[in-house]
Amino acid sequence: MKHRRHVLAQVISLLESRLPEHRRRAEAVVRRVLPNTGKAQRIGISGVPGVGKSTFIEHFAGRLADQGHRVAVLAVDPSSLKSGGSIMGDKTRMPGLCRRPEVFIRPSASGGTLGGVTTRTRESMAVCEAAGFDVIIVETVGVGQSETAVASMVDFFLVLMLAGAGDEIQGIKKGILEMADAVAVNKADGDNVERAEEARKDYESALSLILPPYRAWRPVVLTCSARTGAGLDEIWETIRRHRTALLASGELGAKQRKQSVAWMWDLVAEGLRERFYRHPEVEKAFRETAAQVAAGKCLPTEAALKLLSLADG
Repeated sequence: MKHRRHVLAQVISLLESRLPEHRRRAEAVVRRVLPNTGKAQRIGISGVPGVGKSTFIEHFAGRLADQGHRVAVLAVDPSSLKSGGSIMGDKTRMPGLCRRPEVFIRPSASGGTLGGVTTRTRESMAVCEAAGFDVIIVETVGVGQSETAVASMVDFFLVLMLAGAGDEIQGIKKGILEMADAVAVNKADGDNVERAEEARKDYESALSLILPPYRAWRPVVLTCSARTGAGLDEIWETIRRHRTALLASGELGAKQRKQSVAWMWDLVAEGLRERFYRHPEVEKAFRETAAQVAAGKCLPTEAALKLLSLADG
């Protein structure tokens, strides 16, 4: 599978499939490669809507590829309610990057549920590393619960922000800042340089009020421009310093062990959910019970307990 992108794409497709046979085949691959993973730099990237995540990733990953890195980009897109497929299509949003042989881009539909994205993304990262990619970037759909999930599965979580985005997202900012290992104020170019620097100072002040998650690292705030490339090298150097600091303190290993346990519980929860819906008695009663709830003939609590009791039987 190493350096064979089409094979890697097929394995990830099997992982994302809902067919049990496909899952078993892909998970057999994951079991074989997992003991030899954990050395790649795993980076989560998120940010407010309109911040320019795709443009940033295209230029940032391209610069890493120029330096000799092999970069995999796993982009979690919102699902189409009609087809279930990926809406945004990151290969069309990163046209220059997708043509590079040392870069692999995989847009994955969220499927409307966070849990499925979480387990599949972790497994996808493992097979990407086994395929020879030493930098793995996970791009999230936006700001929300998906950020919590992605932050819990990467080594470094970068949050992109805008200058003068308005007070209406202050609540979002606080929640996401608590998870950030670094914040980068994007679009710091042209007439916006001064505003970006002011925003950098504001975010720096906000971060100073938040208890850092590590002994060896305090989150930093930078400015950058994906369009001009300004600040991209500094961001990569910050990511490298973060890894060096956490390796020296032992906190990176502790973090990865904790993530492995979280992965286990996510798989348990997903397995229980699948077994519930595939239970023959539940399958028979599900539609009728749902119709009774919709018609007001049965309380949701009663219906849930009924279906759960069928699964126990």
